[in-house]
Amino acid sequence: MRRAPCSCPARLLVSAAAVLAFACVSGSETETPAEITTPMIDSAFVIDPGTTFDAIGAARFGGLSGLAFDVATGNLLGISDDRENPRVFRLQVRESPFSIVPIGVIQLQGTPVALDPEALVVLPSGHLLVASEGVQNSEPRSPPGLFEYTSDGVFQNTLDLRERFLPPLTGPITRGVRGNSSFEALTVSVDGNRLFVGLETALAQDGEPATFDRGARARILEYNRKGSIFSPGREWMYELEPLPRPTYKPGLMINGLVELVALDSSHLLALERSFIEDADDPAHSMNRIQLYRVALDGGDDVSAVESIAGRVDLTPLPKQLLLDLDSAQGLPAALKASNLENFEGMAFGPAPPQGGRRLFIVSDDNFGKDQRTWFLRMTF
Repeated sequence: MRRAPCSCPARLLVSAAAVLAFACVSGSETETPAEITTPMIDSAFVIDPGTTFDAIGAARFGGLSGLAFDVATGNLLGISDDRENPRVFRLQVRESPFSIVPIGVIQLQGTPVALDPEALVVLPSGHLLVASEGVQNSEPRSPPGLFEYTSDGVFQNTLDLRERFLPPLTGPITRGVRGNSSFEALTVSVDGNRLFVGLETALAQDGEPATFDRGARARILEYNRKGSIFSPGREWMYELEPLPRPTYKPGLMINGLVELVALDSSHLLALERSFIEDADDPAHSMNRIQLYRVALDGGDDVSAVESIAGRVDLTPLPKQLLLDLDSAQGLPAALKASNLENFEGMAFGPAPPQGGRRLFIVSDDNFGKDQRTWFLRMTF
């Protein structure tokens, strides 16, 4: 028997006043641009491993796997995927010269299960919602989930989750999420009434992870606000790209959907990340980072389909490649020389003085001595 992450029914409360305020700050949900221009990198900033900041005390900086924008403070929030000490950093964006500086830390407290936090959003209420992959490499397994916290990190409750996403507590994973390949992406709609959650790769019953010859079938989940509660809604099939072929013998390989950002009422931005290690030289690797525009109106609802493996009668979400980071205009030479980095987080942030939108993406340094935390600022 599978257990939900929390023993009580999951409920997420949002006030109508907060939703209205959120929509006014974020923009109109009815605005739907036909196309968007190719994003350009206008600034970059890097934080080396081991860098300390007085404002966060003894908290170790790094492991940023998700970004969110806090409209109340004008700051970015970055979630650290440290299983032993899950936390969120408050990040101040400085304009000229461009830099991002940690100015505070929020410890996530009281969660009833072990977390592997990968993404977050700020809800209209001001609370934080965190997507966790769960912990699948020890038994009994800790389930994946969506967890709500106050703005200062105190656990409140858990969103309902359909049974198909929960792996067995013990034994082989024959259904549900795979280890370290679960709820990796999260965004909130412009009006605050919907959430979109992305799986990094296919559920066990939905097919195999991507290879060099074929992609994989992940899912994007929708949550709808009904009164004061967010409840599961539609699900869509999201087709991941095949892995790029390296010129060396491959070792560890990862390919998946790592972040989502709501673009307008019917489109998302999706960030896909591939990593291929050199089996003969683990210090050498290849990263591919691609940004897609995804149309929510073009795919079939698969919320009633337990397995999408091999189904040829289902239409995936249409997607359009906007940017391959390796060839992006404005990419720092240091990033290109290092075969990019492990970019996993993305969010719209403070608007430029002249108007328009800016997209921020961040790399997860995995707390490694040879990796860096890069922030890229893009303009549309």
